[in-house]
Amino acid sequence: MSNNLFKDLVSSVEQAGVEVNHEALQVAKDKLAMKSIIIRVISILGSLLGLGLFIGFIALAASDIFQEAIAFILMGVLFLGGAFALNRSNDGAITVSIAVSLYIIGYAFLSYGLSNDGHLMGYSMFVIALITLFLYNNHIISFLSSLSILVAIHFIMFDLDIQTFYYIYLAIVLAATTYLFWQEQRLRTMDNLIGHRYLPIFAALFTYTLVTGIISSTQQFGYYYFSEFRGVRLFFITVLVAALLFTVHLVLDKMKVSKLPIQIATYLLVIIFNVLVAYYYPAFGIACLFILWGFMRQFKAGFAVGIATLVWAMGMFYYDLGVSLLAKSISLMIVGAMFLAIYYLIQKKGEKHDNI
Repeated sequence: MSNNLFKDLVSSVEQAGVEVNHEALQVAKDKLAMKSIIIRVISILGSLLGLGLFIGFIALAASDIFQEAIAFILMGVLFLGGAFALNRSNDGAITVSIAVSLYIIGYAFLSYGLSNDGHLMGYSMFVIALITLFLYNNHIISFLSSLSILVAIHFIMFDLDIQTFYYIYLAIVLAATTYLFWQEQRLRTMDNLIGHRYLPIFAALFTYTLVTGIISSTQQFGYYYFSEFRGVRLFFITVLVAALLFTVHLVLDKMKVSKLPIQIATYLLVIIFNVLVAYYYPAFGIACLFILWGFMRQFKAGFAVGIATLVWAMGMFYYDLGVSLLAKSISLMIVGAMFLAIYYLIQKKGEKHDNI
């Protein structure tokens, strides 16, 4: 069923006097969309493979055409136009997969064609992604557009050689992700771009924060984000700790933990953990934040991703020769204490339900 037909059906039901819970309806639609994501991904990969072979055949048959930038621009506009037309015509899985494949190829071609040299690539990526975010009413394309905007800004920072301020940018993205997470109910009901594209925009912010947090924590790529200004990383840690403390406060309030010593001890563990570990390994703090989010909203996928990231970061931290054994021992003890605290809260909640 197409989105327009579904909206007409809901409107007719409301006109008949039936009260519709739009928030619950939107949540049900999102769950249904998640169930079909595997089929859509497989369809997109198949469409990309077929279109890639077709483009490869054209490139071999007319190799001189692809030596000019105008050819990439025209092909990019053609593919993006085809994606836009297919996206408006039908909501079927096959049609959507072809539209997404056309969008990916068209976006890559147009970005490459508009950038005569590598210095303009980031700017062309940003502008095209921003325009397509407004034009295409498709969750997957909106997710790709939002993620492309974040990556384009990242690319521009490296191109301008200001990657030393990367942690400020990551802190801003993290703050935006936190805001979208805790204001979900209010933002979803707004009649604007955020309301219509909430889920893909939040997923893009979530993905970018997690992936770049992991990349910046690796020894192979971490030096790219090194800054001689300590205040840059301190700013990121301040934002991260603030988001964690606010989340911990909400978790403790939800779990009805009112004893002041337990609250103070929990807050101190969070602060000490981030000062000792997350300062050098941002993936630690980001993973803890996502674990708490998954626990709060019963978001199993986010909880599992957070646990996997935390375990990976612990392994990277343990084998870091630049950190003393004493610091590793203290930090990992704090991690263990945090897991015990989470277990205590879960056990406390379970006993409460059993008594009821």
